[in-house]
Amino acid sequence: MTFENLTKLTQATLVNEPSIASFDAIVFEPEKVKMGDLFIGNDPHKIKTALSRGAYAILSDAKIPVYDEEVAWLRCDNIESALIGLLRYYLMQKELEFVCLDPVSLALMQKIVHRDQVVFLDEKIESNFHKIMDAAPKMIIAGSDEAFIRKIYPAYTITSAQSTAQIVPFKTTLFQSSFYYKEQLFENIKLPELFFPKFENILSFLESKALSYDIYRCEYTPWFFPLFVTRRLQRKPFGSTPSTIIVTKDTTYLPGITSYMQKKAAWSRKICFLPQSAADADCTGLERIPYQKLSEITKLKEIEFNFAIIIADLTEIIQTLKNLEKKEQLSLFQE
Repeated sequence: MTFENLTKLTQATLVNEPSIASFDAIVFEPEKVKMGDLFIGNDPHKIKTALSRGAYAILSDAKIPVYDEEVAWLRCDNIESALIGLLRYYLMQKELEFVCLDPVSLALMQKIVHRDQVVFLDEKIESNFHKIMDAAPKMIIAGSDEAFIRKIYPAYTITSAQSTAQIVPFKTTLFQSSFYYKEQLFENIKLPELFFPKFENILSFLESKALSYDIYRCEYTPWFFPLFVTRRLQRKPFGSTPSTIIVTKDTTYLPGITSYMQKKAAWSRKICFLPQSAADADCTGLERIPYQKLSEITKLKEIEFNFAIIIADLTEIIQTLKNLEKKEQLSLFQE
């Protein structure tokens, strides 16, 4: 692509007069730059690395000094907006289908569909850019960021709920379900009954597109992930402790989870461990314990509970529990 076309598509400005007029590929990681590439980024150190590897052009939304007049230096108002402009251009030349799902549905679909049939978008504009650019013709692109998808492909579709239930429960617990689907019995699936409607929707969509899937690959998502712990908050195998932490990534599904827990485990003591920023979140009927740092989870050692619903990043909460266990083991060893 020529720099002239690039400036039109991205609303960028060419701030110098380079000796070259075009570039080959777009790269975001400086160590992956090859001679002739366009590097996009704001970090001066990464820009210098990209230049040392033969970058022909630099695109940035920061006021970076022109380190090499032979290289094209382009400045835009916003890198994300610039990438969206590029994607719109490339998508006119590609036959792709975009579908927008809620976060839980997207995560569940990602678990069960065969890997090479759907491209799943994440939360990073850079990786999404390459996923879309590298997608094969007629590929399905699935994401949950409707605002982003709308900007690049207004003709996207949203999966719609089924008018009639297709999953027939056989035996369900709080965290696992056995059910019939199209007269076939699936046992001990890691799917709370709470998400049956979403799962039905996913299965219907995949079948409408003739995409293969495996229900037995269904797993918990970051919006409902049970961690079984002791009173000392030590993790144990599934179902082996009287206390369970239920991690949900944010407040999106908190009301539904709370209602589900109240209905399915009315006998139990349930609490909510909430970040200070979400202290007013809707968890009706449950005791609230606010926190500023996840390390404050040690407060739960002093409370008897059956279920603690915690708003946190799953990876962070698992690491926090590991750190607590290591600290406790070290303390015992020193004694």
